[in-house]
Amino acid sequence: MAYRKTGKVVARLEANRTRILDAALALVFEGGFQAASMAAVAARAGVATGTLYGYVASREALLLDVFRTISDAEMSRLEEIAAGPGRPAQRLRDVAHAFVSRAVRGARQAYALLAEPVDGALAEERLSYRRRHAAIFERLIREASAAGEIAPMDAHVTAAAIAGAIPSALTLYGPGQIPDAGALIDTVLRMAGLDPHTNDETEGLSHDQSA
Repeated sequence: MAYRKTGKVVARLEANRTRILDAALALVFEGGFQAASMAAVAARAGVATGTLYGYVASREALLLDVFRTISDAEMSRLEEIAAGPGRPAQRLRDVAHAFVSRAVRGARQAYALLAEPVDGALAEERLSYRRRHAAIFERLIREASAAGEIAPMDAHVTAAAIAGAIPSALTLYGPGQIPDAGALIDTVLRMAGLDPHTNDETEGLSHDQSA
């Protein structure tokens, strides 16, 4: 007869998985992906190193889970703002503020998520994350341009440039360094055709549209 796990056993296994993921997340927040060795994760989670492999196939698989947990939460916030009420240009402005501000406040986490040297599946996952990020900006740029709120531009190219601007800045500053949030926000807004010193998005409208 095959062994069937009881409810208590299942609950204990899930609790262990959660504790291991939380330990890995904490280490990445503190020191980047390089800090999340299997030994360090095991020590933080309070389990034997060998026990980890009963829950994750490899260190790469664990770090992928960490990356997806962080990036999905961050992208969900931005997508919620992007889909919110208001003019497209204002939502574009709000997304830029939210993304840059959060990256600067959590510089260590943002560096790990966006700029820390990684390879293999983690590098591919990061590229997917950047494309998702760029897609948010591209959609808003197209909407704002169609509404006459910003000048016509190549939305795809501009969004790709914006999505790459913050990782590039974090890479140049290095881990644990805090760039000037205001300067980065202004740069992103200008790239998107917005005046960083005003919230009046009617300036780009024709007289008939703004009436």
